[in-house]
Amino acid sequence: MQCEGCTLFTAKDSQIYSQLQQQNRSEISDNCLNSRVAWNAGFYYQKAMIAGCLTLVSDGGVFTTPHVAWPTGLTNQAQLKAIIDILWNAFQARGWPLRLMYIDEANLPLLQDLPDYQIQISHNPDYSDYLYDAAELRDLSGKDLHGKRNHFNRFCRSYPDYVYSPAQASDRDEALSLVKAWCDEKKLDCLNLCLSDYRAIRQLYEDFDSLDIRGGSIRIGGRLAAFALGSLLDGDTAVIHFEKADATYHGIYSAINKLVLDHAFPEVRYVNREEDMGIGGLRKAKQSYGPIRLIHKYEAVLLKA
Repeated sequence: MQCEGCTLFTAKDSQIYSQLQQQNRSEISDNCLNSRVAWNAGFYYQKAMIAGCLTLVSDGGVFTTPHVAWPTGLTNQAQLKAIIDILWNAFQARGWPLRLMYIDEANLPLLQDLPDYQIQISHNPDYSDYLYDAAELRDLSGKDLHGKRNHFNRFCRSYPDYVYSPAQASDRDEALSLVKAWCDEKKLDCLNLCLSDYRAIRQLYEDFDSLDIRGGSIRIGGRLAAFALGSLLDGDTAVIHFEKADATYHGIYSAINKLVLDHAFPEVRYVNREEDMGIGGLRKAKQSYGPIRLIHKYEAVLLKA
């Protein structure tokens, strides 16, 4: 969709997005600037400034259906009403329901009694983010993480020459080779956004210098064996967007998880490790780290009252 007055959202919009995002203080990983940039090839968000908010509109791309992402910088119901009023006719002209996505629970009151509209609110638990206590993941403390601590200790004994380094743009080729090798092993098309995060990771490396990307890598014998890329969502919370490793190195996932928190996010209280998408193996892995709660992502379909 090319909405009137809209242009494609890119990493060049990072400054205004970050400034306005401070007003939202969203808990949802999808609302992170780095996530928006990484996955925009799949959503193809068009942007417009409406009522002082950066508003992103998608025709659904390859992932979902036409929608508006929760406007960045939105603080009151009057702004929301102005944005919906402007977009209503554009969606109606295309025969699309007006769908509002990535709504934090704290923002649901802004939808209550919105003048002239009926609101249908829902959320899919398959796409709820997992939130963890950062100190527990750094220390691998507690009964739930006993096994992870053992894996990490074994990793350190088995690979005493490992080298941890902060994430950097120069990691790009090695990191992408690691992702492609996993795709090849699973016989997946790494360029298919619905099957692989290869393109999303590539995008972050391409825009590395324009974004605040935090993370790290582990090299063993000089070879990149694991990496993770994340964001500082606010002063209290880190988001881990991508975490990849060569699983032939025993305990390497426990190692990259802990070391990135130790070095890239030493100050945070919480860690958001995103959703499981209803995938059984991924759900088991995320639950094994002992989340303290789930962050639900609400959406709303709006109808004229």
